[in-house]
Amino acid sequence: MTSPVIDCGQLTQIYRVGSSEVIALQGLDLTVQAGEMLGVVGASGSGKSTLMSVMSAAMRPTGGHVEVAGLDLGTATSADLDVYRQRTIGTVLQDSSSNLLPYLTARRNIALPLELAGLRGARQRADELLDLVGLSGRAEHRPLELSGGEQQRVALAVALAHEPTVLLADEPTGALDSASTEDIFSLMRTIGGELGLTQVIVSHDPELARHVDRVVAIRDGRVASEQRWVDGDGRPGEIDEVLVVDTIGRLQLTEDQLDLLDSSRRVRAEIVDGVIEIRRAGEDR
Repeated sequence: MTSPVIDCGQLTQIYRVGSSEVIALQGLDLTVQAGEMLGVVGASGSGKSTLMSVMSAAMRPTGGHVEVAGLDLGTATSADLDVYRQRTIGTVLQDSSSNLLPYLTARRNIALPLELAGLRGARQRADELLDLVGLSGRAEHRPLELSGGEQQRVALAVALAHEPTVLLADEPTGALDSASTEDIFSLMRTIGGELGLTQVIVSHDPELARHVDRVVAIRDGRVASEQRWVDGDGRPGEIDEVLVVDTIGRLQLTEDQLDLLDSSRRVRAEIVDGVIEIRRAGEDR
């Protein structure tokens, strides 16, 4: 098996707030394969935004291991991280004002980062990307002259201008209606397949699993479960969710499962006929 493009092992991130410490990531394990379209979900404060910040090299991890496209982000030099941000990753945010300059046309927004990097053929590359995202006829329009979905298409083109290996998208459809959301996810799927792009997408969309290869749910700074969309052979599809055991044997139960335990939260785990059984301590099988 080839090495994953993203490899996080026991990743830890601690913030200091005044005299207190906040542990945002608590030994998170995650691998993402080349060309995979991965979704990330979790409640506010779960650690998903911190994970994106670490992968974008906006902050160095406190502990553990994180490697993206062969670069160890914890030990890399500042110069290496600068190159990583400029060449390896592309980013798309929810707010179009964070992605696009309002006084530039769509074409100029795409070409500008290439021109600033001293690369030739910026205009030609911008036109190629506008065609890729289906906006050839909107090249001379400024962001306020575009719909929300069109703005995100331009933002996607900007993120792809330097041909990154990994695309990080934080709530890329959060401000869009359902039809535009479908269009953006379909476009990202198509582009990912054509370019061999690895994508990590944070979203609150309850049906995110329908749009991506796999969804990881983060809770309390660790990957708690994985979700995949399963077609129903003529019936409505559904989300199949499995719990994840991390590399040191930790398992996070769901709230419904925890409710079945007594207040002591003590359990007995046994292997019975090749099956692991977990039940309350003192409870007969």
